Amino acid sequence: MKLIKTTLLTAALTAGLSAGAAIAQETNTQAAKAQEQQGATQQIRISEKQVDQFVDAYLTVQLIGQKYQAEIQAAGDQAKAKDLQQEAREKMQTAISDSGIAMQKYREISLAANQDEALRGRISEKLTIELESRQQAQNVDS
Repeated sequence: MKLIKTTLLTAALTAGLSAGAAIAQETNTQAAKAQEQQGATQQIRISEKQVDQFVDAYLTVQLIGQKYQAEIQAAGDQAKAKDLQQEAREKMQTAISDSGIAMQKYREISLAANQDEALRGRISEKLTIELESRQQAQNVDS
C-alpha cells in the first residue's frame, strides 16, 4: 500500500512540478529560460529550509490550481476564463511569496527538481510528510 502511495505521489509530484514550473515561467519567461539553461550546466544548492518553503508553496499553488481549474472550465466564455487564469496566477504568486520563498528561487527549485533526481526525492519525501501531517490534522478536526 505504501509503495502504491509513494509511486502515486512521485507521479503527481513530477506532473505538478512541471505545472508549477509552467506557472512560474509565465511570470518572467526570459529569466526562466536563462535560469533553465544555467541549471542544466550548473547544479544549484538548495537548503532544507528552502525545500520546506518550496513544499509549502507548492502545496498551496496546487490547491489554488485545483480550485480555479473547475471555475475556468465552467466559465462559459474565453474572456471570463482568461480573467480567472490571471486571478489564479496572482494568487499563486502571492502564495509563493507568503511561503517565504522568492519567485525566482521557487522557479529555480522547480526546474532543478525536474532534472535532479536527488532533489526530486528530497521534495517528494517532504511532500509525503506534509501531506500525512495535514491528513492527520484533518482527521483530528473531523
